[in-house]
Amino acid sequence: MEMEKSNHIIRSFFGKSFSTNSRNLFGRWLRINEDLKAKEDVLLEMWNESPSVATSNTYKDWIELQRRIKEKSKKKTSVYQLWMRYAVVFLLMILSGTITYLFTTHYKSDLIAEMKEFFVPYGEPRILVLPDGSKVWVNAGSLLLYPKDFNSTTRSVYLTGEARFEVEKNPDKPFIVKTTHLDVEALGTVFTVEAYPDIYTTSATLEEGSIRVDVKTGNLKSMILKPNEQLVYSYTEQTINIHTVDKALFGMKKDGYLIFEEASFRELMVSLQRRYNVVIHYDSKKYEGSQYNVKFSPNESIEGTLSVLKQLIGFEYKIDKNVIFIN
Repeated sequence: MEMEKSNHIIRSFFGKSFSTNSRNLFGRWLRINEDLKAKEDVLLEMWNESPSVATSNTYKDWIELQRRIKEKSKKKTSVYQLWMRYAVVFLLMILSGTITYLFTTHYKSDLIAEMKEFFVPYGEPRILVLPDGSKVWVNAGSLLLYPKDFNSTTRSVYLTGEARFEVEKNPDKPFIVKTTHLDVEALGTVFTVEAYPDIYTTSATLEEGSIRVDVKTGNLKSMILKPNEQLVYSYTEQTINIHTVDKALFGMKKDGYLIFEEASFRELMVSLQRRYNVVIHYDSKKYEGSQYNVKFSPNESIEGTLSVLKQLIGFEYKIDKNVIFIN
């Protein structure tokens, strides 16, 4: 299980372009003390897969990296040694300044705070209670990082994926959900944030209370949402749309319902892969431009789900163990 989790996270982040916040999020996860052996095994496996050869620039980057990390970590020997193992593998693998940028320019003392991880693999969602008593429903294929204790002036957590938050009120410590493209802040409220790396939008949906949503890039202003509102930010088009949703219907997701409103075919397939832990092959161009509204019950099987979609959309499919082919 630990190996599967680490493999999923590392391979999801490696080789892709992410914001500063996401790089820091990944760095936090690498440094925390959970599943260290599994993380090292995945990095070694990726190292063995890489055909790259080190250059003189790699060596220079490595020396500078050692100097800066050692300087920041004089009182944290175990952290320093752990970083050394991870950093050398990544530096030699990608042969560029990208990972040096991650480990040096954005390496700050506050990132050494002890963090805990909550990873939900493909399959069933799970429930987490945070140190302040806030309850979080975390959807499949999601990673939530949070401090062991909320000792700072804010209660900040870091999300890749989807989660529904029932936040304990504490006006003195705002609760902030940080994602790649959005920061969502609340004092005491119920809301959902969806920020999967394989989806082109990030959304925040409010059920109770109020939240402030900040876009991290561009000149878009902060938005205050009211109950029954959903903000959808497209980072490819740099646009924001706010529309009304049925919070009762939307809240059913935490009970296991799969609910799609004006969803693309790609969004349907990605969600099914997370829910049922399957791989789906299809021609993306064939289904471009169409949107679908459909709801599935918590106990619906993958066969039943595909049967409904077959009638709705008009495709044929074949299931081979955990691989599905759609034509």
